This record gives sequence, structure tokens and C-alpha cells, in this order.
Amino acid sequence: MVEPEKRLLVDIAAEVMGDEAGKIGITYTGFCLTGLPHRRLPDDQPWEKRGHQVVLMVEPGRLRRGLGTAKLYGVPYGARARMILLYLQTEAVRTGSREVELGRSMRDWLGRMGLSWGGETGPLAASVRKFAVRA
Repeated sequence: MVEPEKRLLVDIAAEVMGDEAGKIGITYTGFCLTGLPHRRLPDDQPWEKRGHQVVLMVEPGRLRRGLGTAKLYGVPYGARARMILLYLQTEAVRTGSREVELGRSMRDWLGRMGLSWGGETGPLAASVRKFAVRA
């Protein structure tokens, strides 16, 4: 019933919903009322969404590596970006800090999110890396 490329996301959702330890995910109510875009926007286009008494505005950012020119990265989008945002918000509330420790590597970060490295998560890891740079 699910397209093969979306199977991993369904498996992740089933694991979260079937978690017997009762772990919860926390999100800001404003994000519940607004949210990130479903599809990719042009890299220079901001995202604005209005909900009940809240406006979410996400602007593209720039990242400079070394002494080179800064590269423009657009607004994060899609289910994976929302999953990362949910994780970041949950960790911020859990630790009581505005700073969230991601770990020393992508493998470490995926482990903190409860995902394994490689195998079926290889494509997920590549897309998480792409969104991590955007976030």
C-alpha cells in the first residue's frame, strides 16, 4: 500500500507509535498550526505560513566553508525535515537547553534519533545530511 521510497518513513512512524517505553515527541504549538513546506522551494524563497494567532516565517540561510563564497541553502521541506525538527524540539525540552547536541558524526546523530547507519537507512542518512545543512 506504500510506495517503496516511502516505506522507510512508514517503518519509522510505526516504530515511534509502537514504542512501549512511552517516549514522547514534543513540538511547539505554532509548528502544529503551521509547519514546514511539503515540497522544495527555490533556494532564495522564504516560507511563510499563518495559523491561529501565529505566523511561521523561515528564511533561507547561507553557509560558508573555509574561505570560499557562502552557499545559499533554501528552506527545509518534507517529512524528513519535520522529523528532524520534532527531534530537535523534543531534545531541547528534554534537556532544558536551547542548544541540542547532535554528536560528533552523522552516525552518532542518527543513533541519537534511534536510526541505524547504512543498509536501508543509507538513503535516509544522505537526505538527513542534506536537511541538516539546511536547518
